[in-house]
Amino acid sequence: MHLILRKGAFLAVFGAILLACDTPYWELTPNEDASETLDTIQFKGERVVIPGNFPKELFHQTQEEFDVYYESISGKGNARTSGEVVLITYEELLPILVKHNAKYPLITSEEGILEKDLERVFRDFPDITTHEEANEKRALIYDFYQALCKRDVVAEVVALEGVKRENGRILGPESGGLTTPEKNHLLLNPGYAQWYVQAAQDAINLATTLFGNAVVGNKGNAFKHSTWNALSIRFILKGSPASENQAIDFTQDGCSKHEQNDNGLQIHDKDSAMDLHNNMSAREWMENETSWGFGPFRKMPSVDEIINNMHSKANSCAMHNMVDILNWHGGDNSVTWNNLFNNLYSPNQHLVHVMP
Repeated sequence: MHLILRKGAFLAVFGAILLACDTPYWELTPNEDASETLDTIQFKGERVVIPGNFPKELFHQTQEEFDVYYESISGKGNARTSGEVVLITYEELLPILVKHNAKYPLITSEEGILEKDLERVFRDFPDITTHEEANEKRALIYDFYQALCKRDVVAEVVALEGVKRENGRILGPESGGLTTPEKNHLLLNPGYAQWYVQAAQDAINLATTLFGNAVVGNKGNAFKHSTWNALSIRFILKGSPASENQAIDFTQDGCSKHEQNDNGLQIHDKDSAMDLHNNMSAREWMENETSWGFGPFRKMPSVDEIINNMHSKANSCAMHNMVDILNWHGGDNSVTWNNLFNNLYSPNQHLVHVMP
């Protein structure tokens, strides 16, 4: 399939761009003060060096703490009062994530920490002195750089929302914008978010190519959601030092928040039931088809295998109503809805659509 080959080439170039860029944010900032002070703090038991003016509340943030932080600097509270909700799209968010993640070392389970990034790591972690020790602590090092990256990403997203608000570009959920819960979930971890958003954008483009459209409730939409979940898990595992649970949990949480309204309330309708079911089916398939070994011993479906499997399932999936879908998961009750929103896996692997 030419589409898949082109996609593979794109991802290869995309990865090369990431490998080529690792200059820290404060080294790129124009007119920086060369005398800027540095500070040494403890991060998860390690001494780390950070810019003296870096907001330390960005370290060790829970989702709830980040939500409060984001609202405090974005003016979102005023927007809620006025009824204006500015939503950004995956297409808008992806280049922001790519640009800022590229300023920090690329750290994965398979490659560990690259030789070219060691000088940066040794400078930022003064007690880490060998490549072996750096690789042993790669997850901690990755988390540290994610906190640094978060500041840069948040600043640019807030600025983008401000421009859109001033220009009157107020989107609704049907326009393809991220809900506030989904966006905040992504901004808390920009590294995972980049791969999640890349998967979403790829799934949207593939659905349009293979099905003509991905209208809410149709077979193209079933393909989009299932492919999005499966690709996100694969991309996160290949592009970061994430564990199985971290990759699946991040994907599940983001895709479930996609089915919430801007206030974080669950949406209980046939379209959400369909999407949540298809999300779970894709995660179940990925879990069953993947050997969660470490690094080169990890095996999982390729991009082509994911696309072909979900394409086949979506093409042949049956149309059902919301009652049928809910009955597969326990019936129309609060427990079932909570399971659909919060469970990582499903007893099912089939897809479903709710409209022709």
